[in-house]
Amino acid sequence: MHLKSLILLLTTAAFSVMAEQGAAKKTSGASSSASTSETAQTPEDELTEGPKSEPRAAAVSSIDPEVLEGFENYAPQVQQLVRDALALTKLNLTYTFGSSNPKQGGMDCSGTIVHLLNGLGLKGVPRQSNEICGWVQNNTLLHRTEKADTLKHPEFAALQPGDLLFWSGTYETSPRAIPVTHVMLYLGKMKKTGRPLMFGASDGRVYQGEKRTGVSVFDLTIPKETSKSKFYGYGLIPGVGRIVPKVVPEPVIAEAPAKPSPPPPPLVVAEVETSKPSPPENKETVMKAITLAETNASKPTEAVTKSADKPASVSKSAESSAAKPKSTTSTAKAKPKSSPSKTTTKSGTTAKKSQTTTRKTAPAPATPQDKLRQAAKGVGDSIRNAISR
Repeated sequence: MHLKSLILLLTTAAFSVMAEQGAAKKTSGASSSASTSETAQTPEDELTEGPKSEPRAAAVSSIDPEVLEGFENYAPQVQQLVRDALALTKLNLTYTFGSSNPKQGGMDCSGTIVHLLNGLGLKGVPRQSNEICGWVQNNTLLHRTEKADTLKHPEFAALQPGDLLFWSGTYETSPRAIPVTHVMLYLGKMKKTGRPLMFGASDGRVYQGEKRTGVSVFDLTIPKETSKSKFYGYGLIPGVGRIVPKVVPEPVIAEAPAKPSPPPPPLVVAEVETSKPSPPENKETVMKAITLAETNASKPTEAVTKSADKPASVSKSAESSAAKPKSTTSTAKAKPKSSPSKTTTKSGTTAKKSQTTTRKTAPAPATPQDKLRQAAKGVGDSIRNAISR
């Protein structure tokens, strides 16, 4: 009896131990699978962005525009574009290939972008993703990313919120001139984490470690080298503006008022003392110099003047009088007073001669010597007046 009880107890203990071990294995397996689902991202080879039989149930994510870094500096059109895109993420729309109408319960990638841009007022937006890429390339600028393997590559330097993103090889399709098969919209980076985000429709892309299906917000990532899909490029939407940088005005530093420059000193005009008399000891020397200058100047002038002013009659009479002997003159003086008639006659004749002799002629023009003499005289008079003062 004791043996049977012992065997029963041992059997019960063994079963309990086995049950506990099984429960522990299930718990560890569940926790490890949950951890893997949070961190692992679906490889892009497993994406089903393309034709398929039935849409899957929507599993979408959304954010508020204010969580985007620098959203207040976005261009007005880009701000409106982002708001409209995030409003679509709240309609719980699934991925439906071939649809561009949210009333059908879902849209595909290009249908979502066409619907979004038409709502912004843009016309003529092509329907397919490759045609949208050609539309951007022909009307704005398409930035190719042939070498970029991360978003930090220089080929992504021009990327800005509001740009369209293009992929190739996301599903099998007929040959296309532009091999693009997928399109989305770049939203910008989150303020807290700096994680780049995009908007569009997909079946299998990831947002914060969770696989999403439908019109949603997704993390922007670059396919690995082993993936069939490739990031093709990005570009500005035709008719939509860029981000307007916020200009911070520089602080204005008040300048001190400039000190007025002092007035220039008054001009001092030196007076020339023209009337100051010469020293007394120089008067005699000056007078001698003046007299000598006048004498030298008058000598040649007087000689020339006499010879020029004498008329011919005067010269002849002078010559005849000079030729007469002195005795004749004394005889005439010794004549008695008893013969007045003769004396009168002679005196009358002499008066006539004297009248003829004293007849004045027109003065000759001033010669250079006259001008020199007058100038010397004027200078001498001025100096005398100065000395006398």
